[in-house]
Amino acid sequence: MRARYFGCALTALSLFSAICPVQAADPTPGKNLYQLEIIAYSGSNCPQGDFTGTNRHQIAVKADVTDNPNGQLLNTLVRQNDIMLAPGDFQVVDGNACTDGVAQFNLPLNPIGGTLDDPTFQNYIVYGRLVGKPGTGVNVTTCGTNVGPDGIAGTADDFIQCSTENWISMRQKGTAPKYTNVSKQLLTVCLDTTGDGTCDTRVALFDPALFDYFWNWNTTGKAHAQLVFTAVPD
Repeated sequence: MRARYFGCALTALSLFSAICPVQAADPTPGKNLYQLEIIAYSGSNCPQGDFTGTNRHQIAVKADVTDNPNGQLLNTLVRQNDIMLAPGDFQVVDGNACTDGVAQFNLPLNPIGGTLDDPTFQNYIVYGRLVGKPGTGVNVTTCGTNVGPDGIAGTADDFIQCSTENWISMRQKGTAPKYTNVSKQLLTVCLDTTGDGTCDTRVALFDPALFDYFWNWNTTGKAHAQLVFTAVPD
């Protein structure tokens, strides 16, 4: 069976090829820098391979994953749908979290200003939407690793610290997919430093407050998410 997205015919074999890049409409007056699709598959139908390559714009994750790594010790963590993030030019380094629970995506540094509740992004913002079957959804949280009480990375007390914010979206029947600004949820971590469940400080991706940043990508069904990274207008 063939599916069609953005006017491009896709098959199970061609979905993770570079022949058919994402072609999303520009959601803002700014310039699109990169487009990325994150597609969930049932465990028995995970694509095989790492899907590495500079021209790939897709990441496979597993369907129906509910995971909350917040507070877990790093040395006991079992990753499920984690998309590891690293600074660099936009690039899918490892496009398959469906088989082993881990993918990797590079994206440029993006300093923030503004206030705790209203951050101002200096270089780019990101918009997200869901396409595909109604009833599918995502619950995405940005996390990193805290060095723990001893203040030393790579020791037994390192633990996962996740943002108090997340991107929750469900594909609704009878409505057209619409982009929303998910920059706060995907490009920053809002840290609870007092243990009361509320955000006390916000850090951008790759801030030294944490290390090994990642998106914890929970899914309901075979969710198909599209992200568009757009330059901040001058």
